[in-house]
Amino acid sequence: MIKKIFLLGFALLAVGQLMMAQSFNMIVLKADGNETQYAVSDVQKIVFDNSTMTVELKSGENVADVTRVSFKDATGVETLKPESSVSVFPNPVQETLTVKGVKKGAVINVFDMSGGLLQTVTTQENTANINVSSLQKGVYLLQVDKQVVKFIKK
Repeated sequence: MIKKIFLLGFALLAVGQLMMAQSFNMIVLKADGNETQYAVSDVQKIVFDNSTMTVELKSGENVADVTRVSFKDATGVETLKPESSVSVFPNPVQETLTVKGVKKGAVINVFDMSGGLLQTVTTQENTANINVSSLQKGVYLLQVDKQVVKFIKK
């Protein structure tokens, strides 16, 4: 797991270095569902620590609780665009996990880290609320179509 996180971080940094020659922006999606854009040239590094991802900027500012990073070129085209823009919040969650960016009728699966299926929910709208209060504290995976998003139950 740590090796995969390291390789993902290395890949993101390599992509960032390649794009710094042009005018690229990095779009950061935080656990609360807010997106913010930063110039790739302003990014110092991306840090993976246990189950969290933080973007450290050259200004000394840190962007914590990051759930997704994507990149846009100067024309506004996303260069690493996921198949959908599913986001979950709050993350970490205590009782109800909100899932945004899903299609009506989509199937959402919740897995533990060993791959065991814990819950299946079929959405009624473009936003779904999933009761996770019965889950133990820990890290879980939420799957919608081909996209997988990590969330933490506290």
